[in-house]
Amino acid sequence: MGRAVDAAVDAVSADLFGFWGPAEAYDGNGPVVVVGAVLDTKGEIDADGTRPLQDMLNGMTKELREQLQLFQRLRRQAEADAATEGLDRKQAQADAKAALEALQLIIRTLEKIDAMQRTIAADRRRTAEAGEEADYARLVALFERRVEERAIALVAARTGEPGPPDGAG
Repeated sequence: MGRAVDAAVDAVSADLFGFWGPAEAYDGNGPVVVVGAVLDTKGEIDADGTRPLQDMLNGMTKELREQLQLFQRLRRQAEADAATEGLDRKQAQADAKAALEALQLIIRTLEKIDAMQRTIAADRRRTAEAGEEADYARLVALFERRVEERAIALVAARTGEPGPPDGAG
């Protein structure tokens, strides 16, 4: 491996791979994030059924972040051991190479988990937007119906006739 790859692997921070929570909700004034501990996760509403998957991915992310940090420490130690004269240099170099390969695998796995989390978030966003469009259509229909009813009532009040004129409506 080249020194650029070595430097890139060492530069990866486990903090880049965080935990994904539920999607934000909107109350008409902007995003609302529910804060608080949920003691009974079985009682939570999971409209799209992805909550168990997301929980599993978050658990995997946590474990892999810890492994990433462990292998970064092991790799640094192996390189330090390889630099000293008294220790078995070939064994230390083999340990450093094995740690580097493990780090690369962990990073690729974390990237795939992050891609899955992004897909889940995008799907939730699309679902929410589709629901918002249906809500908007119902709101427009309700508004139009009320405007029509009000217009009929105003015409009836002006003409003195009950109900819509010319039998319409």
